[in-house]
Amino acid sequence: MLTSLAAILTSGTLLFLDAPAADSKRVPPNYEFEKMPHRNTLVDNVTFVAFDTETTGFSPAGDRIVEIGAVKFRNGEIIEEKSWLINPGRWIPPWVIEVHGITNEDVADKPSFKQVYPEFVDFVQGSVLMAHNARFDVSFMAAEIRRSELPLLNNLVVDSLPLFRRWFPSAKSYTLSDVAHYTKVDTGVLHRALADTVYMVLIFEKGLSKRSASLRLGELYRESGGAMSF
Repeated sequence: MLTSLAAILTSGTLLFLDAPAADSKRVPPNYEFEKMPHRNTLVDNVTFVAFDTETTGFSPAGDRIVEIGAVKFRNGEIIEEKSWLINPGRWIPPWVIEVHGITNEDVADKPSFKQVYPEFVDFVQGSVLMAHNARFDVSFMAAEIRRSELPLLNNLVVDSLPLFRRWFPSAKSYTLSDVAHYTKVDTGVLHRALADTVYMVLIFEKGLSKRSASLRLGELYRESGGAMSF
């Protein structure tokens, strides 16, 4: 979601993407390397879930999630895809609808985040999560989880934004659409949660193909700026 809105608000620059996400203090600090579980596991043997959120705005405190998309993958193979439309319990502003295309009518009869969250937990169980500019998605998810009085996820999160900066240093910018163009990943529909996660996976696999076959999870965390937690 942030990638989508930032592309409009900054005309393709990184000014907004580099700014801290609203309410980012909700996101705990990065894990210490020594405490990272499975840090010596080969990345090819890790199950990842790339996820993305679409929201009613930028503030986790005042805005809500309207869609979650998630793609489970391992060693270059997409295992399963899942998306949830969510009734945010508040109005979606017109300027946000112009970005992701999700209308108030689309979510009027959809379940709440509290109803959807257990399905998401089941889907990501035992995986390492990945999000693009993860502070935004993690802080929104954490705010919704706390608001619903549910237990926080214990999955670690890889932020693909600093990772793609490191892997593709000559890219024009690091919105998903620009990195997709740079890496010659076929670009179609973007700015919906499931579509954005699929592109995240394709770009990740393209970058990973140029890395050592012995790349380990701990090294991936370091290359992405450190693992993030909820």
